[in-house]
Amino acid sequence: MALEWSNPNEVDIEKGAGFLYFIRVYDCDGIEYRYIGKTKRGRSRLREYRRNVERIFDGKPRRVTPGQERYRAVHLALAKAIENGWCYEFYPLENVAPEKLNTIEKERISELGCFLNVGQSWEVSRYHELNIRDLL
Repeated sequence: MALEWSNPNEVDIEKGAGFLYFIRVYDCDGIEYRYIGKTKRGRSRLREYRRNVERIFDGKPRRVTPGQERYRAVHLALAKAIENGWCYEFYPLENVAPEKLNTIEKERISELGCFLNVGQSWEVSRYHELNIRDLL
């Protein structure tokens, strides 16, 4: 099963249109994990999450650039959701003027209790031993 995202709020996701996106994962115990991201790169940014989950399943690092090999907590949450059939949501949340993306992202992280934004990064070799709670 591949990672899917939707656009229920009909957010403009064309390149150059700044927007925030929201990810929510529910684990097997019903615990909810939330993440807010931002981009001006459009739908290609959302597609990167699918690529990252596929790379995790293939045992490959996030990037080959030194210092950028590790995955973030949100990637672990999404990969575990796909692997275990957990419920998740992944969608553009709202359009934001590019110059206000950082400010509004911080506000939404706080408002929505997005603990995945502050989770630890991890190496792909540890995937099978990790639980999302290990990174928070």
